[in-house]
Amino acid sequence: MGRIPVKWCLCLYLYLSSYLTVTLAGLSKKTYIVHVDNSAIPTSFTDHIDWYSSLVKSVAVSTEGVNEEEDEQRLIYTYQSAFHGMAARLTEEEAERLEGQNGVVSVLPEVRYELHTTRSPMFLGLETQDITSVWSDKLTDHDVVVGVLDTGIWPESPSFNDTGFSTVPPHWKGACEVGRGFEKRHCNRKIVGARAFYHGYEAATGSINEEKEYKSPRDQDGHGTHTAATVAGSPVHGANLLGYAYGTARGMSPGARIAAYKVCWTGGCFSSDILSAVDKAVEDGVNVMSISLGGGVSSYNRDSLSIAAFGAMEKGILISCSAGNGGPDPVSLTNVSPWITTVGASTMDRDFPGSVKLGSGATLKGVSLYKGRRNLSPNMMYPMVYTGSNSSSPDPGSLCLEGTLDPHVVAGKIVICDRGISPRVQKGQVVKEAGGIGMILSNTAANGEELVADCHLLPAVAVGEKEGKLIKQYAMRDPKPTGNLAFYGTKVGIRPSPVVAAFSSRGPNFISLEILKPDVVAPGVNILAAWTGDTGPSSLETDKRRVAFNILSGTSMSCPHVSGVAALLKARHPEWSPAAIKSALMTTAYIHDNTYKPLVDSSTGGQSSPYDHGAGHINPSRAVDPGLIYDIGAQDYFDFLCTQGLTRTQLVVFAKFSNRTCKHTLAGPSDLNYPALSAVFPEDKRVSSLTIHRTVTNVGPPTSKYHVVISQFNGVDVKVEPSVLKFTKKNQKLSYKVTFTTKSRQTAPQSGALIWKDGVHKVRSPVIITWLTPL
Repeated sequence: MGRIPVKWCLCLYLYLSSYLTVTLAGLSKKTYIVHVDNSAIPTSFTDHIDWYSSLVKSVAVSTEGVNEEEDEQRLIYTYQSAFHGMAARLTEEEAERLEGQNGVVSVLPEVRYELHTTRSPMFLGLETQDITSVWSDKLTDHDVVVGVLDTGIWPESPSFNDTGFSTVPPHWKGACEVGRGFEKRHCNRKIVGARAFYHGYEAATGSINEEKEYKSPRDQDGHGTHTAATVAGSPVHGANLLGYAYGTARGMSPGARIAAYKVCWTGGCFSSDILSAVDKAVEDGVNVMSISLGGGVSSYNRDSLSIAAFGAMEKGILISCSAGNGGPDPVSLTNVSPWITTVGASTMDRDFPGSVKLGSGATLKGVSLYKGRRNLSPNMMYPMVYTGSNSSSPDPGSLCLEGTLDPHVVAGKIVICDRGISPRVQKGQVVKEAGGIGMILSNTAANGEELVADCHLLPAVAVGEKEGKLIKQYAMRDPKPTGNLAFYGTKVGIRPSPVVAAFSSRGPNFISLEILKPDVVAPGVNILAAWTGDTGPSSLETDKRRVAFNILSGTSMSCPHVSGVAALLKARHPEWSPAAIKSALMTTAYIHDNTYKPLVDSSTGGQSSPYDHGAGHINPSRAVDPGLIYDIGAQDYFDFLCTQGLTRTQLVVFAKFSNRTCKHTLAGPSDLNYPALSAVFPEDKRVSSLTIHRTVTNVGPPTSKYHVVISQFNGVDVKVEPSVLKFTKKNQKLSYKVTFTTKSRQTAPQSGALIWKDGVHKVRSPVIITWLTPL
């Protein structure tokens, strides 16, 4: 046989490569979350799991000729408590075919979620030493269980000591799962349950390396231990991080129980695992769920966590979630469903000051948590270097990314690094490995003047953007720039505080402009709490230090503050619904700092808005007695969904019970009985008037009389009817309406407040008015 021409060989190779690539891509499997209408189970099935397996088999594409295990497990999880459905491994073609099957409501690809990575009890007025506090020791909250969905738990931490606790509450049905590094004895009367969820993670990334990672509830990362201790850590005297923040560390609700659900691993957190944890937590009997995770924003019917949270809410469980760390960019929120309590981050009145002294004689303020042996002599000035340029945007060298620093240039010097791209502590490691003796970490425009302290591996001080510019200008102009770094320990009584953190994600909530998000802000900057014994305080592999407590920042830290306070409110008012607890937190929140001025936005230095702080900063001592609440039931939320343009099939995922249908009780989404009011004028300029309805429930004195106070707004008149509410009994409901009439359409949203006062209570609802303009 003659030789085949090379060009034909090449063509045949390219054709086969293309064919195989397309074919294998079509046969490659991914995890999908399948929501089903449980009432549609065929009569031939008595078990839902058998039905789910049959559904998957009915759409299975033959994989003959492809090297795959024939007995591969397709069904990863089944869900039955928070919602109905399964997680299954499917090809794209199979997923499309499954979506058309009877009883299948939606088939959604799995989403990867990310972690949104003490002084706060005193700052929030929760110190037990205050005998006049509404949270007296006589008030037992030992029967409240908070489920923490995170990286697991380090049970040996003194924050989880169960001394003085009574027996596990009878309503608790959870379990203590065992695995490497975690035994039954690690659960106690404080940690009442611990589970690990990894089937979705392994399906996506391969088997967990059990020599490097605990395939059990044990927390290797530290994030989960920190959040769990913030929620409900037992008091620990003398807690500190290398001497910083010394004092008594305790959670927001130290008498509450903790159930740890490990859903995050070294490669991330996958939605199939998270949903299984929510489902199991509902079945176990948690009262509050704390979820410091986020996975982007999608419509309600395509957000699996939102669907699961709806089912948990139906069972009376409050879901508290972090807003995200995408600030200060607008529209950066995650977890925006109205039945979720969405928490932004703010500062406290504690700081960890440091300073940079320049050879020019100038001294500039910053922050640091450095405590190590590589101290700089206070009487010397050391050479400094900045490898960036005059450009307004940082370059690879100035960002101190791995492999970008020349040891010949930086050895023996204090290196100036810009924030961005890589973690802050990793920049310090890069400087150290290149021979640098110290680091000045400069904020860029994205971070403004917000200072976040870190436990660096070498002497380092973080400075704001303005100070950073001055330092860099000096380093570039002076032929032999010098400097030194100083560290001043812990300082309290910082003013102004609180301040909205620059990283805290912002509104508006573009899924539904009528629902103001975030709901509230809470302490999320430089929070001290328990830590894993497996990882150093910087979380870097090269960090061999071990500490019992660590200081972290993020909305991951603010979320458990709200979860813990919600647990306190649940203990004090066990009859309150999740919406009632959220309402109490929102309507008693404050919007002024400790200098009596409006809350400041750290990213701009100017006044923050409801898109930044929601209803304001939580105030637990007032939330326990809010006077009035805005209650919302599951059917009310469902009727809200009915205003969102969803089809009947799309609504089925929330129906859960086959008899839940649209009752059309709301004229529009603004009429959901939310504690915040958002009036959205459409593009049609002929619409000049909008009316929003609300109903309040009296949870204060049986006989009470409330008068309304409403802000004045540019371009609009506001009328509240009636302007007086007279209650004659406890739990009585009264309704009012607010009419907004446009005088002149404004280009920017207008914000203010509506407040009901009875002489004792101030029930404050943020109000925001928006005029839509054509694109």
